[in-house]
Amino acid sequence: MVQNIKQISGVNENYKTNEGMPIFREFTKIPARKDDTFEKKKDDKSNNGKFDIAEAGKNFIKGVFSPLTAVIKHPVMTIAMVGVTAAACSLIPVLTPILGIGFGALSVFQLGKGCFDVAKNIKNKEYDNAEKSFNTVGQGTVGTVLSFLGIKQNARIAKEAKLMSELKVNSLSAAQKEAIATEVNNGSYLNALKESVSLFTTKTGLKAAISQFKPSNILQRGKDIINHLFKNDEVTKIKKERMEFKDTAEGKRRAAMTSDEIEAQINSLYKEACDDIGIPEELRPKIEIVQQSADECGMYNSTTHTITINENSYREGVLDLPDLIKHETTHAGEAILRQRLPMDDKKRIITDYLLDKIQHGEKDTLLTGEGNFITGTVKFTPPKLNAQMKADFSKLAQEKLYQLTDYSSDDIIAMVKPLVEKNPEFLKGYNSVDDAVNAMANYAKNQNFRYKLAIKNASGFNTSNIDTSLLKELTEEEKLAAIKSFKEGIDCLESNCARDGGIMSSFGINSDFDQYQFTPEEVLAEQAGNNFEISKLEAQLNKLRSQDNYDIAEEARLLDLIKRSKLIIEYRTKGMEMYRLKTEAFNHPENAELASKVKILQDELSQLNQEISKISVIGLKVYTNEYSTYQVLERSPMGATVSIPYSTTTAADILADDAGNK
Repeated sequence: MVQNIKQISGVNENYKTNEGMPIFREFTKIPARKDDTFEKKKDDKSNNGKFDIAEAGKNFIKGVFSPLTAVIKHPVMTIAMVGVTAAACSLIPVLTPILGIGFGALSVFQLGKGCFDVAKNIKNKEYDNAEKSFNTVGQGTVGTVLSFLGIKQNARIAKEAKLMSELKVNSLSAAQKEAIATEVNNGSYLNALKESVSLFTTKTGLKAAISQFKPSNILQRGKDIINHLFKNDEVTKIKKERMEFKDTAEGKRRAAMTSDEIEAQINSLYKEACDDIGIPEELRPKIEIVQQSADECGMYNSTTHTITINENSYREGVLDLPDLIKHETTHAGEAILRQRLPMDDKKRIITDYLLDKIQHGEKDTLLTGEGNFITGTVKFTPPKLNAQMKADFSKLAQEKLYQLTDYSSDDIIAMVKPLVEKNPEFLKGYNSVDDAVNAMANYAKNQNFRYKLAIKNASGFNTSNIDTSLLKELTEEEKLAAIKSFKEGIDCLESNCARDGGIMSSFGINSDFDQYQFTPEEVLAEQAGNNFEISKLEAQLNKLRSQDNYDIAEEARLLDLIKRSKLIIEYRTKGMEMYRLKTEAFNHPENAELASKVKILQDELSQLNQEISKISVIGLKVYTNEYSTYQVLERSPMGATVSIPYSTTTAADILADDAGNK
C-alpha cells in the first residue's frame, strides 16, 4: 500500500511537465481536449482581425446606454459628479445652461472623436479597434441627444436669470416662471439655443449670470432649498392659506384691482402716514412699486431714501399696506431726523457709543466683521474686562481702532498682546496667554468693524434731489431726539448684521434674530405700523357690520388680523424689555434676580409667539437687510427653476473613460 502511494506520488511529479500530460490523461482516463484557444479565436468577433457590423453595433449600443451603466463602471466619479452638479445648480440655477452647453460641447467632441477613430482604424486596417471605437460614437451620440433635449430647459433658466437680474431680485413668482416657460416652449430649438448661448455672448447675459454667483444670492437660495427640504409642512401651510385667501371677499377684491388702483391706494396711505409722522413733502422718500415674487414684500433703503413695495405681495395677501407703509415710513422719518445732525456730531456720537459699550458692557453676541456665505458673519462672546483692561483698551480704541483702517490679524494681535501681558488679573479668566490675546483680538476687530460700519452709514441718504434748506438746524429738543435716534440706528444696523448666519442659520445655527427684532427702532416701527393697521382694520370692520347680511367670514378675517396686530405689538414691546434685561444680566451674571426676570419674559414671549402662529400666517413677516426688507416668514421654496443638465451622467462617463485611457 505504501509502495502504491509512492508510485502515485511519482506520477504526480510528472504531471508538472509537458511530457507528463498524456500520462496524466491516460492515468485519469480523461480524453485529450481540442485546442480551445484556437476555437475561441475563431468565434470571438471582437478579436478576429475583421470588421463586423454586428460587433460595431453592439459597441455603439453600449455607448448609447453608458448613462445607465456609468454608475456601475465609475461609481465614485459618477455619483460625485451628479451630486455636486445637482447641489451647484440648485444654489446657482444659471449653472444648468452653462454646464449644459459645456457638457453638450464635450459630447459633440466625443462624437467627432469616435467617428475620427473609426475612420482612422479602418484606414489602418485595424478593424477590431474600429469596432471598439463605436462605443465612443455611442457615448457622443447619447450625450449630444440629451444636450439637445435640454436646450429649452436651459433657455428657460437663462431667461429667468435675465429677468431676476433686471428686477434685481433673487426669486420669481410662479406666474413669471410660467410666462417664460410658455414663451420658450412655443419657440424653436434654435431660438432656445441662442437664448442659452447669450449668457456668454451678450452684456445682459453675462450680467445675469454673474449676479447669480453673488454670495447673498447663493445664501438665500441655500436657505430656500433647506426650507423646502426640512420645513415642507410650513411651506405647504402657507401655500394652502394663500389659495384660501384668493377665495375670500378681500382676496377677490385685490385680484380684481388694476395696478393703477393699487398705486392710488398706496399713495393715499403713504400721504397719511407721512402726515402723521410730520415729514414735509419735499423730504419724503420716493415710492417704487414693483412686481416681483410675492415673498419679497418691500423695504426702506436708507442709502437711496426709497421705499419699495411689491404689488404681487399685496395681491396674494402676504402683506397689508397700512402696516408696511407706516412701518417703513417710520424708518424713513428716523433717517431724516438723523440726516440733520452735523457729521462732526455723528463721529463724536459713534465714538462715545462704542466707548460706553466697553465701559458698561456689551450684548452677548458681537461680530468681528469677517465671515462667508456659509457660516455668515463670525460671532463671538465679548470678554469680561476688569477696570484696568477697560481703561487700557479704551485708550487703544481711541488711538488706533476708531479709524477707517483695515488691520491685519497680525496687526491686531500686536496691539492687544501688550495689554494682556501687563494685566495678570485679566489673565486669570483664561487658560493661557494665547487664549486671552485671541479674546481681546476679536474684540478689537469688532470695535474697528463697528466704527467703520457706523461711519459708512453716517452720511445718510443722497440729498442731491432734495431741498436741503428743509434740513434746518436742530433745536435743542430735536437734537436730543436726533442723538437718541442715531444711537438706536447704530444698534439697529449692528443687530441687522448679527442676523447674517449664512446657510448655517437655516439649521438654526449661528443666527441671532432676537438681537435685531427687539432693537428700539425696529420695535418703534412695528408699533407704528401695527397701530396704523389696526385703525384701518377697525374702520373696515365697522363699515362691514353696517351692511345687511354682511359676510361673516370676512368679519372673522378682520378680527383675526386685529388680534394678530395687537399680539405683535405686545410681543415686540416685551421682547425689547427682555433683550435689555438679558444684556444687563449678561454683564452682571451674579445678579440672580435679573436672570429670573429674563426667564419670565422669555416664557411670556414663547406663549405670545404660539398665539400669533395660531392665526393665519398670511402677512406674518420678518424684516431683513439694512433698515428692514419686509418679507413673509416662510419663503417660497423655489424662486427659480431648479434642474441639472440631462447629460451630466454621460459627461461623467466620458471624463472617467478619458481619464482611464491616459
